[in-house]
Amino acid sequence: AGEMALRALATLAVGMNQLEIGELGIASFGEDMKLLHPFHLPFSADSGTDMMRHFKFNQARTRTSLCVESAIAALDSMGSHSSMQLVFLVSDGRIERDSRDKLKRLIREMMERNILLAMIIVEGEHKKKDSIVNMKEVTFEKGKPVVRRFIEEYPFPYYI
Repeated sequence: AGEMALRALATLAVGMNQLEIGELGIASFGEDMKLLHPFHLPFSADSGTDMMRHFKFNQARTRTSLCVESAIAALDSMGSHSSMQLVFLVSDGRIERDSRDKLKRLIREMMERNILLAMIIVEGEHKKKDSIVNMKEVTFEKGKPVVRRFIEEYPFPYYI
């Protein structure tokens, strides 16, 4: 999935650059977020190649809510909020179960700040049953187990 995530990222970065959408920042995330391509630098083939070498895909876990908070802070540090800001989150889509409410709150906050967050789910060549859209989880309601599809309670309203 790591190679496909890098391909998706490269496609997005090149496309946004060709469309001259404005400043482009790119970060990696896992335990924390690291800004690999600052907003103020122009994106080029050389900067893209250099940046791609920093993606390792070896984090033990992904703290998605912390990464979303860091993205908000990075956008806030840019200053101007006069136009729509766009954040693409390229990920395997798996999130920590206990962070869903916090993510919903953060995404609402982003919308209020004129920031659109789109999750791009990239899955590897694994079996179809392991796909995020087929995953199931068990919760307990009034002491009884309830089985739901993972995606039913997904906090990201915009995902592909």
